[in-house]
Amino acid sequence: MNPLFDMKNVHKRSYQLGLASLFTGIGLSIYDSFIGLYVSSFLVACFCFAILMFILLKYNGDIKNLTISIISLICSMLMMAAALEGLQSEQFLYFFPLLVSVPIIVDLKQTQYRQSFIYISIIIVSFGICILIGRYVTPLQDFTPSQINKLAFINRIIAIFSTIVFAVAYIFFEKRYINELMEQNQRVIDTRTQFLATMGHELRTPLNGIIGTVNLLKHPHTPAQYKEYMQTLKYCSDHMLQQVNNILDFNKIEADKLEIHLAELNLKQLLLNAGTPFTAVFKEKGLELKIEIAPELDELVLADDLRLIQVFNNLLSNALKFTSHGYIKLKAVCISKTEQFMEVGFSVQDTGIGINEVDQVKIFESFWQVYDQNIRQLHGTGLGLNICVRLLKLMDSKLMLVSEKGVGSTFSFNLKLALSTQQKPGEEKSKTNSPLSGIRVLLVEDNQINMMVAQKCLSSFNAGITGVYNGREALDELKKDQAYHIILMDLEMPVMTGYEAIYEVKKLYPEIPVIAFTASLVDQKMLADLIESGFADCLLKPFRPQQLLTGIQKQLLNYPFLTDNL
Repeated sequence: MNPLFDMKNVHKRSYQLGLASLFTGIGLSIYDSFIGLYVSSFLVACFCFAILMFILLKYNGDIKNLTISIISLICSMLMMAAALEGLQSEQFLYFFPLLVSVPIIVDLKQTQYRQSFIYISIIIVSFGICILIGRYVTPLQDFTPSQINKLAFINRIIAIFSTIVFAVAYIFFEKRYINELMEQNQRVIDTRTQFLATMGHELRTPLNGIIGTVNLLKHPHTPAQYKEYMQTLKYCSDHMLQQVNNILDFNKIEADKLEIHLAELNLKQLLLNAGTPFTAVFKEKGLELKIEIAPELDELVLADDLRLIQVFNNLLSNALKFTSHGYIKLKAVCISKTEQFMEVGFSVQDTGIGINEVDQVKIFESFWQVYDQNIRQLHGTGLGLNICVRLLKLMDSKLMLVSEKGVGSTFSFNLKLALSTQQKPGEEKSKTNSPLSGIRVLLVEDNQINMMVAQKCLSSFNAGITGVYNGREALDELKKDQAYHIILMDLEMPVMTGYEAIYEVKKLYPEIPVIAFTASLVDQKMLADLIESGFADCLLKPFRPQQLLTGIQKQLLNYPFLTDNL
């Protein structure tokens, strides 16, 4: 339940109304008996007993709606009191505090107005009946003018006092609610401002590196410098992509829409590749990257390579931020191994600034940042470690930390991985350097830069590419030539979008698989909608060449008849 509404305690306030009615009734019953109105005293005592029974039944869960039970009981009692005493006792005044209590005991911000309307209608109708009974029905109880005047005075005092109390209570709770709303709004604004400032810094830093390196490439440079510039560009672009992916993955995790997809991979090679993007940065900072991999890990296993790399990238990137001298070590050991499974222990150790014991739990929280006293700055987006924790939880693992201030930190986790039944890496058949040789691809992309990048990437795999800029041009091209093995189609395009074009393509050329090629944030629901509309799969931009190749090869395996003539 929303904490904003928890503080209104509507559920408890129904009990409070019942208890207030109970104690008021007990007091009135005693007073009626004191002034000699024994029948009225007995009636109010019965009312108190009924209120107590309703509260007990609600407490035991035998009735669902205590509020309407109490309101109906109070209205019934007041109508019977009118028949017993007439209007002279002024018992009808109790309808006013009861009416004022409705906004307090009914949460208008969560309950439909229909329920409040029912309560108010019961009170108003009962008030009208009470007036009619008191005016046209002879009182059933005999009383003296002195008795009725004393009872009327007490009823008047209690009714006015109750009305004031309920009105003040309503104002108090509404003010408290508004203050809480304003505080929460301010917290959201502060968090958003902090997040935007942090992300601005984290994205502008690699962007500055990209712009600076591009400007350096315009000037004369040696082959060694060119290689260094290319490494810097790759690191900066990978770093930007990692930050963007962290944000998108965090949203997916929050929405419980992130899934683990197992693929066959060589564990040793994956670990060696994990440190490659950081080579230039290690060299620049004068740090040593140590990679220790147990020989037993040179095996094919089933794991989500993208998510594992994301965990290692976050841990290595985190270590780099807080290490100015010494080394960073990526280590993997085989804990146990059977014919079907292997349990592996992974760790990333650094000789950085370390983390205070009081902060070692906080660093795993979203948007929490470490403060470096040496340069008096906050580091990171506060998302990386939190995402690592959640990704590892999806893999049935847990991220552990051992750290000492001024000495360094070690992050570690264990994974139980299934061994592949396929051949060992050394037994793999040699693969052609042209994995898409003879494959014709129709690329539908309205952005010229994205078109150029995708064409160059596909050309490196020796695929044949035809590029068009919108869905209408794609349909025109297919009319002239249907001999395409696969179609890569952007979703947002002028003239005709990918959403519109897919229906025509699948209606006219159902045998050609179409992959959605988009930069949109695609969650599981959107992916299901894309597949239902006719797309075979979805590839996200920006992409790595290997991801593009794997996505295309997957579809070619699903449609083997397309390549039978190759």
